Amino acid sequence: MLAWPLTSPAQNQSASPLPAVASAANFTSNPILFQPPPEEPPPLDVDATAPANATGPDNATTPPLINRSFPLTPTTGHLFGDWLGALPYLENNGITPSLNFTSDLAGNPTGGLRHGFTAANNLGLGLLFDADKLAGIQGGSFLVQVSERFGPSLTKKDLGNAFNVQQDWGGQTLRVVDVAYQQKLLNNTLQFRVGRIAAGDDFLVSQYDYLFMQNGLCGNPVGIFFNAPGMTAYPNAAWGALVKFKPTKTAYVMAGLYNGDPSGRANDHHGMDWSMHGPLFGMVEAGYRLNGQPGDTGLLGNYKVGFWYDNSVYNNFNTQGPGLALQTVRGNWGVYGLFDQMLYRFGAPGTNPGLGIFGSFLASPDQSLSQLPWFFTGGVAALGLFPNRPNDSTGLAIVYGHFSEDLSASQARSSLPTQSFETALELTHRMLFLNGALFVQPDLQYIIRPGGTGQVANALVLGAQVGVNF
Repeated sequence: MLAWPLTSPAQNQSASPLPAVASAANFTSNPILFQPPPEEPPPLDVDATAPANATGPDNATTPPLINRSFPLTPTTGHLFGDWLGALPYLENNGITPSLNFTSDLAGNPTGGLRHGFTAANNLGLGLLFDADKLAGIQGGSFLVQVSERFGPSLTKKDLGNAFNVQQDWGGQTLRVVDVAYQQKLLNNTLQFRVGRIAAGDDFLVSQYDYLFMQNGLCGNPVGIFFNAPGMTAYPNAAWGALVKFKPTKTAYVMAGLYNGDPSGRANDHHGMDWSMHGPLFGMVEAGYRLNGQPGDTGLLGNYKVGFWYDNSVYNNFNTQGPGLALQTVRGNWGVYGLFDQMLYRFGAPGTNPGLGIFGSFLASPDQSLSQLPWFFTGGVAALGLFPNRPNDSTGLAIVYGHFSEDLSASQARSSLPTQSFETALELTHRMLFLNGALFVQPDLQYIIRPGGTGQVANALVLGAQVGVNF
């Protein structure tokens, strides 16, 4: 297990491709994808070297419902075992490699623009260097990651909807992702990270979201990417710095500042445009963990609130249309809250199987600038729903995004179809095999009002995720 989880292909938080009528002129069509890991990017305070039900200052006696087996790429086992002894040798000498592959297969037998089938894929390679073992720097680590993505998007090709049904799509090329250093100080009370990092690895994260294939919620709720071009997530990263402070064992506050220029994320740069043109993008988040300390017997919950500010130049929707002079505004902002709460434990305290709920709400209320001023997700998830399959997970979720009324008015002035809302429903079940080295996940989605215009038929999407940890 990694002390600093590698970002996995869990979520391509892409600026999900809107139909032409949806795009604000300043909103890049570049995929701003996501991220997380063979073990999701714990918000800096999770010690991934400890077992899921270990006790300690950063581990819960009652572990989260969705524990280390839930990340998109399972890490509890390796398809090739210990790589003929190479894995333990490297780890003992301060180098932890990771190699994994995931594929999102999806087709729409009904609805959408046309019927089709595609497979979006991610091959991820990571190297985590333990600075303590290598250089005697206690609490330090250095991470390098590379991603190769390939395969078309069913959303772009056949559905015409806003929230990509395949979280592995976006940034379809070979690219360098993370190149970053992390340092823990004062017994993990204070931590910082600097380098090429993604905001979505730490902010706006719930472990429950990683179960799903729908990009509207896998990894990070996707609404923020429509309103903040400076937001980044795997496989995209930007120059940034993050600091996190834990005043108590149950609460934290963290802040991050990033280079918000989306042009450097273009596929033809392959993650190697390391310029710092700006503008700046910043986030602040505070969180509280309920029943997450040694000795706690209650049900674990995580509650978070946050704020973001993007200093990009935005087009004012109220000045778009025939006969109007387009005006721009610098800066936009938003707030969010998200939670996950275990409701029922199937076994004794300290065991993993159980049932929980999760949800998020995002608001970027300036409708003259924000494409999706209101966005929310919610659902239920269970680990070990079937007693004979205690490590399998099941989830049911909803994603809803409400388009800006000012954007709709500008579309009407230009005689374009007007957007109101889009909803996605998902039912999924993940089965683990070979000690977690392989998962197979049948998936069903139903897209209501694709693209938000009402001019595209509701779509049924049948598919599956498959993942292998080598």
